[in-house]
Amino acid sequence: MKQHGSRAALCAGLCVLLLGGCAQPVEYETVRPDRGPVEYRVEDTGTAAYGDNYTVVPTVSGRVTQCTIQEGDAVEEGQVLYIIDSGDLEDQITQARLSLRSAETAVEQSAAACEDLVVHSCATGTVMAVNVHVGDFVSAGTPIAQVVDSAHLTLTVPFIPADAAALVPGSLATITFPALAESVTGSVVRVYDSPTVFAGGREGVYVEFSLDNPGALASGGTAMAAVGALTCMEAGQLSNATEQAIYATQSGQVLTLPIQAGTAVVEGQEVMTIKNDSLTNAAQNAVLSRDSAAVSLSQLESKRPDYTVRSPAAGIVLTRSVKEGDLAAAGSPMAVLAQPEELCVQVDIDELYIDRVWVEQPAEVSFTTEEGKTQTYAASVKRIDDTGISAGGVTEYPVELTLESREGLRAGMNVSVSLLVETRENCLRLPSHVITGETVQVLREGEPVEVAIKTGLTGGGYTEILEGLTEEDEVILP
Repeated sequence: MKQHGSRAALCAGLCVLLLGGCAQPVEYETVRPDRGPVEYRVEDTGTAAYGDNYTVVPTVSGRVTQCTIQEGDAVEEGQVLYIIDSGDLEDQITQARLSLRSAETAVEQSAAACEDLVVHSCATGTVMAVNVHVGDFVSAGTPIAQVVDSAHLTLTVPFIPADAAALVPGSLATITFPALAESVTGSVVRVYDSPTVFAGGREGVYVEFSLDNPGALASGGTAMAAVGALTCMEAGQLSNATEQAIYATQSGQVLTLPIQAGTAVVEGQEVMTIKNDSLTNAAQNAVLSRDSAAVSLSQLESKRPDYTVRSPAAGIVLTRSVKEGDLAAAGSPMAVLAQPEELCVQVDIDELYIDRVWVEQPAEVSFTTEEGKTQTYAASVKRIDDTGISAGGVTEYPVELTLESREGLRAGMNVSVSLLVETRENCLRLPSHVITGETVQVLREGEPVEVAIKTGLTGGGYTEILEGLTEEDEVILP
C-alpha cells in the first residue's frame, strides 16, 4: 500500500557557522512547517469493470440454428439473440395432441354410456306392465315395461287398386263397426305401395287409418272404412296406436323405478335409472385422463418460447461463447451482457486497511492516458465484500466503487484508487519525508538542535505536528 501527496515548497537557508573563528561555513537545506490540510488516504490500484453483468443462460438444450450477435454489439431488452432447434419439442407436442384427442374421445364414449344408465320411455301411452323392481339386476336389452296407447287406434283395410290410388294421407274417412251402430271419423295415414292378392284371386291395396277411441273400442275389434263413396273391400282389425316395450339400455342394478302399471308416460320421460359403478368410475377416470393430457400438452406448448433466447436487458455483448451450429446446454452460459452505465471500479484492499473503508466513502480514481495526461474521476464506495481472498499470506477484500463520470474509461483499464479516510484542516504540518522518528533537527542560532515532536495525522505527503515546532522553525532536511 502506498501513500502519495504533494510536496510543499522547500525553503533553502544558508547558515555560516563560525567555529573557533576559522571554521568553514556549513550549508543546510531546511523547510519551515506550514499550515494546511492533512488527508489520510488508503491508496491502491484497481480495474474498471462492469458491475452488474447479465449472463445469457438457456433453459433448454439443442443445436443453435440462429445467432444474431457478435461481441461488442449493442442489444435491446427482449431482442432475439439465439434460436435453438425445437424439432424434438414439436414432435412431443404432436404426440401430446393425439393423446388428448384420444382422451377426449374416451370421455365422450364413457359419458354416452353413463347417459344410458337413465332409461326413457320410447312412446307416449299408459304403462300396462312393469317387469322389474328396484334392486334387480338387469342387462342391456332387458324389457322393463310395456307401454300401450289405447286412446288412439289404427285400422288397416284393403281397397281395390283404383280406389286406393285416389286416396291421399290426411283424407277424412268414416269408420264403422259391425257391433256398434255409431261411427267415428278417422283419417288416412298411409297408402301401401304394393297390391296384395286376396281369396278368389282379387287384388287390393292396404290403406292405414287412424282414429280416436271413443271409449268403447278395444284392440282386436273389427271395423270398416269409407272415404266418400269409396269403401274398403273387407273389414280389418283395430290395433292400439302404441304397443311398445321399454328396454334397459345398460347393465346394472335398478336404482329408481318411478312407474307402475297404469302410469301415463310421454315419449322421452325418465322411467328408470341404473347403478353401474364400473361405468361411472370409467367416466371419471376418462375425465381425469383427458385433463392430464390437456395439462401435458399445455406444458409442452409453454416451452416453445424457451427455444428463442432473448436479451434480458439492454446492453453491450461482452462475450459470446456459443455461435450458430453449436450445441447449447441448459444452464450453460451462451453470452454475457453489460450495461455501460454500470461501469465501476473494482479494487482489492489489504486486510490492514479494510477497516478504514466504508460504504459511501469518498474516493478518487485516476487514469493516465497515452499522452501522459492524468484524468481524475470522483467516486464513492458502493460495496465491500465480507469474504476476503487470500494469496501469499495476505488477505485482500474486494471493494466496488461507483463513478460519477465514466467518460474515457473502458472495462479492463487499470486505474489508481485513493480512498479518503480522514481530513484535518489548518494543521501545522511538515512533509512526511522530513520526519524519520520522534525527533527532528532544527536550526537555532545557526546550530542544529534535536527537538522532540509529537505527530498526528499522516497522509497526502504531510504529517500533522501537534507539539514541538512552530511556523518559525527551520527544520533541517535529513
